[in-house]
Amino acid sequence: MNRRNFIKDAAAFAALSAAAPLANVSAGALQSAPKQKVEIYSFSKLFQFLNYDELAAVFKESGLDGIDLTVRKGGHVEPENVERDLPKAANAAQKQGVPVVSMVTDIQDVNDPLTMRVLKTASDNGVKYYRLAYYRYERQKTIAENLETIRTKMEQLGELNAKYNITGGYQNHNGVNFGGNPWEILEVVKNMDKQKIGCFYDILHSVVEGLQSWQTALRAIAPYVTQRYIKDFYYSATEKNARVITCELGKGMINFTQYFRICQELNMNQPFCLHIEYDLFNAEEEKSLSHAEKYKRALMIMKRDTDTLKNMM
Repeated sequence: MNRRNFIKDAAAFAALSAAAPLANVSAGALQSAPKQKVEIYSFSKLFQFLNYDELAAVFKESGLDGIDLTVRKGGHVEPENVERDLPKAANAAQKQGVPVVSMVTDIQDVNDPLTMRVLKTASDNGVKYYRLAYYRYERQKTIAENLETIRTKMEQLGELNAKYNITGGYQNHNGVNFGGNPWEILEVVKNMDKQKIGCFYDILHSVVEGLQSWQTALRAIAPYVTQRYIKDFYYSATEKNARVITCELGKGMINFTQYFRICQELNMNQPFCLHIEYDLFNAEEEKSLSHAEKYKRALMIMKRDTDTLKNMM
């Protein structure tokens, strides 16, 4: 074999060797990929300086599929005004093609007169999901007694949800309230229909509560997850304390490569809800920036984190 043929044949063999495993990886990825598009919503909490039309425009321009609207005290929609204001927000969003798909509420109990009003209005305006308010543990009761009380309340809400064709969800949130750890939510919802009520799994709070064990918690709660909250953080530590600091998606300490691998392994295709919970502007900018400048900043940050999430996916 002369030198020219050797180089030619060697190059061809190398190309075939490289292509074979690549083809296998691609086929495997296709087989395990979700069968449907995974939608991305975002939480409106940090954008309450925007009116309904502006909010919808920012979400649309950022490439999102829907809005997770604050329908709670101090939110974009006050619960007492839900029949008047939620349709306005929903119409503004629909015009932009980013419907109000989900909402964050103060709902805890079917016996609260606002509960039925909020759920009926939401259902009438195409809202598919809502987040419950947090339950506090009553110290005079044992944990087991508390869980039984909470289970009863959530079961009752589940039946009301079925009536209005809406899904309730409880977020795991680090701290001492019920649901600080996903295992607590699992104990309550494990025998419930997740189309009525389930878990809105929050990766940040799961990692904060279980730095070395969040993967196990995710695997346990996965069958009951109806929405996935996504955000990032890092610790600010002193000798005596460590604070959780939320930050730009992908810039913190959450191992998203591992997280997405587990989601893929478990065939999780629930919608993502992107939470931006770090400041859009500092105190000085809050005073000095015009509304137009704040709008521009909000759009830049929302689009940046949305693009990051899509690249991760």
